[in-house]
Amino acid sequence: MTRQESKDIAPTHDQNRALQVGLETERNLILAERVVSELRSKKLYISTMESCTGGALAYYITNIPGASEVLKDAFVTYANEAKVKLGVPGDVIEKYSVYSRETAIAMAETVLKSSLRADVGVGITGSISRVDPNNPNSKPGEIFLAVKYQDRVLDKKLTIDAERRFDVKQQVVGEALSTILEIISK
Repeated sequence: MTRQESKDIAPTHDQNRALQVGLETERNLILAERVVSELRSKKLYISTMESCTGGALAYYITNIPGASEVLKDAFVTYANEAKVKLGVPGDVIEKYSVYSRETAIAMAETVLKSSLRADVGVGITGSISRVDPNNPNSKPGEIFLAVKYQDRVLDKKLTIDAERRFDVKQQVVGEALSTILEIISK
């Protein structure tokens, strides 16, 4: 094989990126299948309140057959006002910032009350790729995730450095699905 032929079959940067996206997507779908299966077996419902992920967690869950047996609704609350309108205390956002552990927990707790039916609540907030002009203390790549089930809350602060918003969302969704499995399996 000549050097040119070897270069012609070597994967390009775009091909490598597409392969990585495919692997992350498949991983998240496998995790979502496990989440839906666990929720169904325990006869539990889940609801999400997502900000920076824009509904990506709910998207993965609803790609699994039987999702309607575990999910009645999900909320995308990109603006602070939307979070407050659904019931997140404005004083939590004001005191700790919208990008905080406390706000993610408040989102997970609020979604349990706002949902038609939910036993597991998930809150996700953060700044993905730039400083938010409306929330100047934001740090790009810093995401807060909280999952509430019964009287337990698992929360995580994620720091993700990726070029594309899509890649950050993929990683956050994977962490969220793993955290859901962790809390409902205890």
